This record gives sequence, C-alpha cells and structure tokens, in this order.
Amino acid sequence: MTAIPVDDAMAAGLGLSEAQPGGLRIGSFAGADLTADREQWLVDSLIAALPNLKMAQLFACRRDMFRDADLITVAVDDGRAVGTLTSAWATLPSGARFLHVLTQFVGERYQARRTHAFRLSWGDHFRNLVSTAADFPGLIALKTYNPIAYCAMRAFTRIPGVRIYPDPNLAVQDTRAQELATQVAAQVAAAVPFDPVTGVLHGAGRPVDLYPDLPVSSHPEVNDYFAAVTRPGDRVLAMLEVPFDEQAAAILRAFGLAATSTGGAT
Repeated sequence: MTAIPVDDAMAAGLGLSEAQPGGLRIGSFAGADLTADREQWLVDSLIAALPNLKMAQLFACRRDMFRDADLITVAVDDGRAVGTLTSAWATLPSGARFLHVLTQFVGERYQARRTHAFRLSWGDHFRNLVSTAADFPGLIALKTYNPIAYCAMRAFTRIPGVRIYPDPNLAVQDTRAQELATQVAAQVAAAVPFDPVTGVLHGAGRPVDLYPDLPVSSHPEVNDYFAAVTRPGDRVLAMLEVPFDEQAAAILRAFGLAATSTGGAT
C-alpha cells in the first residue's frame, strides 16, 4: 500500500481542530491561501489515501477543485491529509447565489462511520463558510458518481423542509426542481449533456474510469438509483435546497454550531 505523505508543518498551518473521534483533525483555509506546496501535499496525500481510484490521472488533467475553490477543508491524521471538501460560490441567471461543492474525497480507511469524516468535514466547512443562518446557502450543488457522497448530502433532509434532487424515492422528479437543476447544470457543467429527468450529467467525469466500480452506500435505494441511471464517466447533479433561515439554523445546530449575527458560526 502506498505510504501517505507526512508533513507536520503543512498540517500545522491549517489551524486544525483538536483530535476528533477516530483520531481525525479538521481544518479549513481560503482558496486564496492555496500555495503550490500545499496543493501538491493535498494531491500526493489523496493519491495515497485512495489507492483504488485513479487519482493520479484525475490530478493530471484537473486541479480546478482546489484552484477554483473559495474554501478548502482538510481532514488530517498524523500530518497526513486523508480527506478534502472544497467549494465555490456560483450565481444563477436570476442573480441568486448557490454553493458549488467542487469535490469531496475521504480516504478509504476513513470512510467507516466511526471516523465521522464526512460529518466532521461538513461541520468545519460550514463553520468557516457562514456568519449567520441568513448567510447559509439556500442551494448546494454537487456533481458525483459516488452514492456515499450523495448520502452525506441527503442526510440534511432529516430536517423538515430541506429537499434533495434527484430523490430516489420519487418515481418522477419534481418539475420545479428539474427546471432549477437545468439552470445549475448550465453554470457548473455547461459543456456536457444534462438530463433533468434523472439528474445525470453525461460524460462529465474525468478520467472516465476514475472509479473501478460504482461505490456502494448503506442505502440500497440510492445504490439502485445510481446503478440504473449512470454509466462510468457520468455524474449525478445532486442539489440540496435549504429554503428558510430556520432550516439553515437547524443544520448549523446539528453540527454544534450556533449561528450568531456578530462574528460567525461558533
């Protein structure tokens, strides 16, 4: 197994949290603070942390998930970057802003629930992203071939009124959601065909064979949906709608964050 690069000095510069359950420490920094050394550390670490994915080929043709990001969150274990979550703000034709999640990767050893890697990463990302519930993105979009990443986003729908698209439990996706998804797709992947009926961006993934097989989540209906509508190289455009401040505040509370009006989610 490939050794994961250790760089304690690089990790120390991220303002990491105290060790969390599973031993992970989480830190975030602005995309403007991405240096060449920090980018290479992330690239080398993720290649090593995900040996069954063609990460070297991915980074050979794409590093926009780091370079275009407004915020980068990193999960670290003993000086090793073992996961990352990055995002950038984007704008719809109406002028409304939405959050585009550029990537979310978690190392294979850290995908088990006991490490809480997905939850901890999202929590720190939100803590650094918003100052109040009113600042919380009303729409979050993610392109993914991974049912596990989709489920991490869908978990927020436990809060009443928060909606996910596409919803595997619906025989037909909501018409309004399809129309909104079409607008989002034009902003985040204009060069590839998009099917609003299924939420699939056809051929959006590079390299096509990044994943050796379709990943499997703990939710059979999600696995079945991805298997039915995607092929290798496709991506599902997942959208989370958080329409009201009350729901945004509930999400922040779920992460132990108090949305304040004078200095950030704490």
